[in-house]
Amino acid sequence: MTRFRAEGLLVLVTALWGGTFVVVKTSLDDVSPSVFVALRFSVALLVGLVLWYPAIREVDRELFWRGTGLGVLFGAGFILQTIGLQTTSPTTSAFITGIMVAFVPFAHRLFAGAPIRAQHLLTVAAVLIGLWIFTAPDTRGIVVGDILTLISSMIWAMYLSFIDTWTKDLEERPRAQNALVLMQFSVTVVLSFVTFFTFDVLQQPARTSLTFSNNLVIAVLYTAVFASVITTWLQTRFQRYTHPVRAGVIFILEPLFAALIAWIMVGEELTARQMFGACVILGAIVVPDLLAAQRLRST
Repeated sequence: MTRFRAEGLLVLVTALWGGTFVVVKTSLDDVSPSVFVALRFSVALLVGLVLWYPAIREVDRELFWRGTGLGVLFGAGFILQTIGLQTTSPTTSAFITGIMVAFVPFAHRLFAGAPIRAQHLLTVAAVLIGLWIFTAPDTRGIVVGDILTLISSMIWAMYLSFIDTWTKDLEERPRAQNALVLMQFSVTVVLSFVTFFTFDVLQQPARTSLTFSNNLVIAVLYTAVFASVITTWLQTRFQRYTHPVRAGVIFILEPLFAALIAWIMVGEELTARQMFGACVILGAIVVPDLLAAQRLRST
């Protein structure tokens, strides 16, 4: 597996993720976020078990704890992001999620001891400025959905760092890689039910309704099969062939795919201020990487 091919597959992963924002948003009128996540990953787990049932035999103590740790981050990220979609737009959610790449160097420093360079600090500062411009809290107030999505993006940064570290020694064990995917789905289902019984049931009035509309069925099937089983398997198996920071740069394409799909499907458009903020965010993330690549070519 070459790095070029692996990164091409990660672009495909990013495009499939980009399609989730608008389909999930349109389904949340029929179901609560925690129930949606439970449905999504229950279906994903069933499909995964059909495909990879023998992989269960690969689960030993070490793989169990790795899968549990990844699953907690994986599930928490999806639950917070889905809850956030109730009060923010698909495109805004995608752009806030995309800034996870700015936090990856810090997560990689915390968990793998990788150095933090000055450009990382400048990138985060520029990203936060762009995020302020894009979300416009000075004119429309602070939106809870934006804050929850920002927290989820930080969790995704930790997830990227851990998945890079914990899959390197599984290169010759494809069944163990599949088992790791199944573990992540399982833990996410558990977390979503915990969230449901902790928050939804205790709400006044309790939000326990579920309507199987066409939007909901399509959203569950798309997110479960294409944006969960396929993408998580591809990411778990092939991200190790590239650096986590570079993987994060590839994943920044997600909001671009999301904005395009939201425009095609529901006619969502960006304001001039949002487009400027998006350019600041993307520029802050992409330009330092391009400059670093240029320096490497010139040496």
